[in-house]
Amino acid sequence: MKSTIIIIVLVLGLQCLYGQKLTGDDILRKAEQNFQGIIDYTVALDVVTDLERMKIPPMHVTMYYKQPEKVHFDAKGFVVLPREGMGIQFGQLTRKYAVDSVNRENVDGVALYRLALRSRDEKVLMRPMQMWVDARRWTPERIRMAQPNGSAMEARFSYAMVDRFWLPQQLVVSFSTAVKDTTAAVAQPNPFAGGAAMPSRGMSRAGKVTVNYSGYKVNTGLPDSIFVQEQHK
Repeated sequence: MKSTIIIIVLVLGLQCLYGQKLTGDDILRKAEQNFQGIIDYTVALDVVTDLERMKIPPMHVTMYYKQPEKVHFDAKGFVVLPREGMGIQFGQLTRKYAVDSVNRENVDGVALYRLALRSRDEKVLMRPMQMWVDARRWTPERIRMAQPNGSAMEARFSYAMVDRFWLPQQLVVSFSTAVKDTTAAVAQPNPFAGGAAMPSRGMSRAGKVTVNYSGYKVNTGLPDSIFVQEQHK
């Protein structure tokens, strides 16, 4: 009996020392916590596009975001932004994604959790997606979507502390050869207009899109009118 008590105490001590093993949902919840206090924000985006067979000058865009999923882009002319990376709502991870597997890795001395994700909505067709989450500050650092033929899209984030929140400072989205075009040409003043010119999705693209974020304004009380789509007559 005495030996059994000693074993239990040792097990409990080890759990306290090393911590209990986190599930995939635990990790997603921790990643969401960084964004839970954000009601809205405004940020300037400087976009540099380097894709095959596309000549696009550098662009300056103002992005408006409001919980839960309201987004508006303000720019002159057309804007080309990568859907992957820009479209991930880090405050909605547990609602949108289920975790199939979790692995812990060490990359350049930084502990990361690698999650294999799938959409919770069975109607959403999503390529297999992996997300790497920093085990210290719980920020999504890298997202990768692969195709069976070996081509892939990869998004890498770097962060800066803004008003106690870790927010993206730079996003680099790289496309390998044979990846289908996943960029969207967004027309102003309505960034989601159905009539906006879109690049052909049948064409392969290789290269990268770099987005630099600056001048964040967090929780300023953005009105819903900013996000109202204009109706085409």
